[in-house]
Order: sequence, then structure tokens, then C-alpha cells
Amino acid sequence: MTSNKIIEYYNHALIDYKRIWRLDRNLAIHYGYYDSENKTHDKAVVNMNRVLSEIAKITPKDRVLDAGCGIGGSSIWIAKNIGARVTGLNIHKGQLEIARQLAIKNRVENLTEFTEGDFTKTNLQDNSFDVVLGLESVCYAKNKKDFIREARRILKNNGRLVVADGFLQKENLDVKEKEEMKKWLNGWAVPNLSTLNDFKKYLKQLKFTNVKFLDIKKNVMPSSTRMYKASIICYPIGKILEFLGIRNKTQTANIVSAFYQHKTLKKGLWTYGIFYAEKSLS
Repeated sequence: MTSNKIIEYYNHALIDYKRIWRLDRNLAIHYGYYDSENKTHDKAVVNMNRVLSEIAKITPKDRVLDAGCGIGGSSIWIAKNIGARVTGLNIHKGQLEIARQLAIKNRVENLTEFTEGDFTKTNLQDNSFDVVLGLESVCYAKNKKDFIREARRILKNNGRLVVADGFLQKENLDVKEKEEMKKWLNGWAVPNLSTLNDFKKYLKQLKFTNVKFLDIKKNVMPSSTRMYKASIICYPIGKILEFLGIRNKTQTANIVSAFYQHKTLKKGLWTYGIFYAEKSLS
């Protein structure tokens, strides 16, 4: 997958995020964190921002990098609810412009900035951030270790890295399982998923300490199910609209991905979890 493929995917998928994910209301392009107090879709996707901020121990004094910030929903939530300064980084110019306008609308433009760039090779200063946050964005790095290395460079000593994403749970997939994973990942323009063991290994190789992993598969399963149900309804309609030239293959593949992300998650081929790690002094 190239940057152009990722940009193309989000250009064409935006309409589906608005319809199915209610993007205009919740500013979220990620799975929701469902718990006893957040049982609806809109509450759960916003709740994910709270959960990650608590795990990252973000305070008003912190400077945060939202790596792969989308339309800036998490950046805006952190600035608005915690008061931290947040830099949103993204390769998609259109999403960045939306993020800037949303920051103004939410009156946090003084606490946020949105800049174009690749989170595996930024132009940001060494030791300049207290927290690096990757919410369902690190999967887009072809080499996950490149992201972790860059995060370490820009983090201050004792800075925190938090990554919420999908990780391969079964390392030796059979032919059918590989095909199902391919149908999911290709449709969302994701080059690959790291295994849990590899991601943990990269963190330790790059001298991150206090490495922890929290599996939250059960908390995101309702989001996965929501996409799955929508895919069953939308696929035949999408194919007809594609045939008529109203929708395109990228949009149809997005629907297919929504089906297979759920099927493969239920089969235990991958899981959804949160990595936490700290930059050591050494």
C-alpha cells in the first residue's frame, strides 16, 4: 500500500463514515469503547478518547502528538476536555483542513495544530512531546518499527507511547484465513497488521520500558458487529450502484472489509488492544 492508496481510500470512504459511523456527530473514524456507562454508538466512540487519554495519563501540561489524526476528533477531544496542547499529524490534506475547521468550531484552535506529514519520518524536534498517541493509524505503517523508532525520537525522556489498534493474534494462518484477512485489510488500504509478539519486541528493542498490553476485544465488539450488519445490508445495494456508476470499487471494497473485519475478529485471527510504553532514560 502507498500513501496515495490510503488517501484514495479515505476520499471515497468518507460518505460511508458519515452515514454508518455518524462522523459529523462524533468526529470519530475508529471503533468505540463500550462499557457499562457507554452503551450507544456515539457515546462509545467518544469514550475511546477518554480511555486512551487516561491510559496515557494526559494532563493539561502535556504536549501530545496525535499520529494519523484523521479529521482531528481525538485531538479536539483532548484539547477540549483536558486542556493539553495537541499536534495532529496526517498525510491527508483534506482531512487536515476539516480538522482545522472543527477545531475552530469547538473553540480549541489555540490548543491544536494540524500538520501534514508521515508519522514514520516527521520533521518534528527531538524530545519535544510528552505523549505520542496512535489510534487505529499505526496499522497504516508498512514497517511498524519505523513508527516506534520515530515516536521514541520525538518523545521526551519518560514520555508515553499509546497505540490502540488491531494486532494479529494467530501467527500461522492457513490459506483460507490469509484470504479472509486480505479481503479485510486491502479494502481499508492497510498494508499489514503486526503480531502482538512482534510489536512488543520492537518496543523493547527500541528501549521502551514498562510495556503493557490491554486486550479490549470485548469492548470494541459492538462496533465490529455494527459494521458487519451494515455490510450485509449495504453490499447488494453497493454492487448495483457500482454497476450504475454511482459508486466505485473502492467503496464496494470498504463494505467487504466491514464484513471480514468482524468475521476474522470472531475467529480469533486478530484482536484489538492498547499498547502502553514509556521512553527510558538510557
